[in-house]
Amino acid sequence: MKLILTLAWRNLWRNKRRTLITISSVMFAVILAVFIFSMEQGSYERMIDTTVKYSTGYIQIQDILYDDEPSMDYAMLFDDDIKELLEEFKEEIDYYVPRLQSFALVATDEITRGSMVIGIDPVLEDKMSELSDDMVEGEFIASGDDGIVVAEGLAGILNIKIGDTLVLLGQGFHGATASGLYPVKGIVDLRLPDLNNNSIYMSLETAQWFFAAENRLTALIIMPENPSQTNQLAEGLNSKIDSEWYNVLTWEEMLSDLLTLMQFDMAGTWVLMMILYIVITFGLFGTILTMMIERRQEFRLLFSLGLKRIKLAAVCFFESVFITFTGAIAGMLLAFPVVLYFFYNPIPLTGGMAETIIDYGFEPVLPFSMTPSIFYTQAIIVFLISFVVGLFPVYKVFKFKIVDNKGKSLKRKRNS
Repeated sequence: MKLILTLAWRNLWRNKRRTLITISSVMFAVILAVFIFSMEQGSYERMIDTTVKYSTGYIQIQDILYDDEPSMDYAMLFDDDIKELLEEFKEEIDYYVPRLQSFALVATDEITRGSMVIGIDPVLEDKMSELSDDMVEGEFIASGDDGIVVAEGLAGILNIKIGDTLVLLGQGFHGATASGLYPVKGIVDLRLPDLNNNSIYMSLETAQWFFAAENRLTALIIMPENPSQTNQLAEGLNSKIDSEWYNVLTWEEMLSDLLTLMQFDMAGTWVLMMILYIVITFGLFGTILTMMIERRQEFRLLFSLGLKRIKLAAVCFFESVFITFTGAIAGMLLAFPVVLYFFYNPIPLTGGMAETIIDYGFEPVLPFSMTPSIFYTQAIIVFLISFVVGLFPVYKVFKFKIVDNKGKSLKRKRNS
């Protein structure tokens, strides 16, 4: 085997220019594929991370009816049974975030607007969303605080500043009237524009009093110790919880529309990449075909010296493998530092593209991903290409005729 591999490698460099051109084509194809997949996967990861961080979390426990009809009337009771369930899975749960949220009318002296009022545990919410780091003015609320924090976009719409008082009017639990005057303690810049234009935060205790929903939550967000084990943790919670009253949802279920859109977009990228690799496959096939034609006399000589067909076929097969793998490895090595740079320095978007991204509710940057599958997937694809193309010279070697019809006719002519 060592001799076969040595012969295959040496044969490639008998025509250095052709070999380098073929390797370069594979290398640039891999670089382009890694770059595109990293950029696309990075955008998806940023969308999911931002949405999970500011909105859904990884897992939510809700009232069984709340997902179909998100009303304050279907706020769940955060009782001892739920606390015991959390305690049972404490080794798998990093922390949990209670929320009580509903719509209310928010009014100043001149402007009235419908907004989302979100009751939070300031410490736990800040651990997940890091809202205190995004404060623009004032300070973040504390537990039991009577003040509120207003999103920057909403503050601009209402034309308010720190110290102003807002009137909140809505409907509480079981039709109770929810109303009150609340001073603005801080203004926060949320990353998602939809939330930034419609959100008000108050402490959980204040929100429960406002909505007349003592000890109730619209959602209990659970952040797993290991996010990759989200589905397993959700299944465990589902098996223990009273399914007649409670529902356990993962972020994939809550963001199913977004995931479907991502999968559709990814399918289009795969089609583009397959076209690219098909072009590379035919280029590699052309190189192997040319090498086979040029070496017919060499094959006849080797067969006459007693070289077995299976060994010559193995040499030709590994020539194809070496070309593609050399190009693939070079491509991945060159792509890695580029992707790593953009992973830590996302490309900022400007102009109309930035406005479009903002309209969809995400930060206007082009992030990259360093997920290992982006790199080793290319190696798998290249292996399949080299295997398929390598079968052609194997077939030709076993079908190769040492003396062809032309040689036979020439021999008969000389004998006559």
